[in-house]
Amino acid sequence: MVTAHFDPRSRTGQIILRPNRSWSWRANLMFLAVLTVVAVLIGTVFLLQGLWLILPFGLIEVSLVGLALYVCARRTHRQEVLTFSEDELLIERGSNRPESRHVFKRLFARIFVRRPRHPWYPTRIAVRSHGREIEVGAFLNPEDKNRFISELRRMVDSLESTS
Repeated sequence: MVTAHFDPRSRTGQIILRPNRSWSWRANLMFLAVLTVVAVLIGTVFLLQGLWLILPFGLIEVSLVGLALYVCARRTHRQEVLTFSEDELLIERGSNRPESRHVFKRLFARIFVRRPRHPWYPTRIAVRSHGREIEVGAFLNPEDKNRFISELRRMVDSLESTS
């Protein structure tokens, strides 16, 4: 998901990048609860027939699915914020707060869009300055990457036109 805003008075702009979230955390918990009930029911039926080993392995399976859901949900809450000003480009990454910050001088920063050589590979967008390069928006789907590229062009053009 791409959200962009440019303020011509303060000559600053901001682009926020977030991955798409197919389900909320509550929906994930509901799915996990239904899966747990099914696994416990099946395990209990086999336990009553004397096959006690099915129940612990069913619970281990549900635990691993819960862990996988947590890891996937955690990854969908990360975001990247690009802040443009007259002097600098600030890239912040993190989940709940900025965990990493990269500052580039705007005049020296170059934004590269590398189209894939094969249709199966994604487009890469990177910011480079003084030998340092950072990929931006790696988690975006192709439609969001195209929107991000157009928002980047609009943001840079807005900053250049108000000079």
